[in-house]
Amino acid sequence: MQRPTIKTIAQETGLSIATVSKALKHSPQVRPETRAIVIEAAERVGYELNMHGVQLRTGKTYQVAAIMTAPGPKQNEWEGVEYAQLLSGISWALEDSPYRVSLYAVRNFEESQAVIKQIVSLKKADGIIISGTRADDPRIRTMQAADFPFVTYGTSIHNAPHAYVDADNEQMIRVSMARLTERGHRRIALLNPLSDLSYGITRHEAYRHALDVAGLPYDPALVAHGRLTPAFGRENVLTMSELGNPPTAYICANEASALGAFSGFHERGLVHGRDAVINATDDLNVSQYFAPPITTYYLPISEPSSLLGAYILRRMEGEPPEALQTLLMPNLIERCDDRLNPNR
Repeated sequence: MQRPTIKTIAQETGLSIATVSKALKHSPQVRPETRAIVIEAAERVGYELNMHGVQLRTGKTYQVAAIMTAPGPKQNEWEGVEYAQLLSGISWALEDSPYRVSLYAVRNFEESQAVIKQIVSLKKADGIIISGTRADDPRIRTMQAADFPFVTYGTSIHNAPHAYVDADNEQMIRVSMARLTERGHRRIALLNPLSDLSYGITRHEAYRHALDVAGLPYDPALVAHGRLTPAFGRENVLTMSELGNPPTAYICANEASALGAFSGFHERGLVHGRDAVINATDDLNVSQYFAPPITTYYLPISEPSSLLGAYILRRMEGEPPEALQTLLMPNLIERCDDRLNPNR
């Protein structure tokens, strides 16, 4: 039996060979309904696109490199959203395109820099997605200098404009602080990510501005930066609760650190809602199962990850980066009133 070809599909559909060819390559010149007819016919006759031949003709790899820090074998602390959850959403977004995701799991920032330089210089992919952005990120400068399509999960502060998707960290902190001060809190702790991460800087600046708006002093003893693990949350509650004027509220950057904060409460004999409260600003919706459930923000990971996939496709088609910049505001889920009640 002869192997089905593009000509076979053209005969099946009544379309021209040129139209069928463009549809199989996901050309924007072909209408979605026409592409659907071609794909259905291709599946019916058992046609398989020879990607190797397409790569040779076009010079494209049809690969999107996702460069993400993966926990090492000795890192056994939970840190909230995992790279695999992001990767899944990106893959779904690329499903109807000829592109596929190639994961480059790196151990640290320096390794991600080296991997990006290699991908760009050897053209091992057609586009790159990175996370963990810094205020002035040298990886971004490398890709921009090479005019290489990329999207970042996270903003930068000092780099030239680029495509990005991120949660609106400034807005989350502003709303969290206003809500807690309205409920009578005057000593609010911020358990923040590492200080060299762009979103950590944004959150810290928003925190300081919110204190100014509320007429409250800034106390560096109430701010901690680090890896967002349960151990980090626990250690900082143990330290801050021993201050002469301890916090009555803790804003944790994710649920993992909030879980650790609860452990610190237990160690110190603190009661949530009587002595202090815990909020979190990055949510997998696990905090609804905490006892008691805590106020937090919820942004399904499928939203930013699918946008990352959509944006890298558009960048690879030549769309300007300024048109591909989105801050997503998670939903505030008030599981507690968060006013202190001495009778609890």
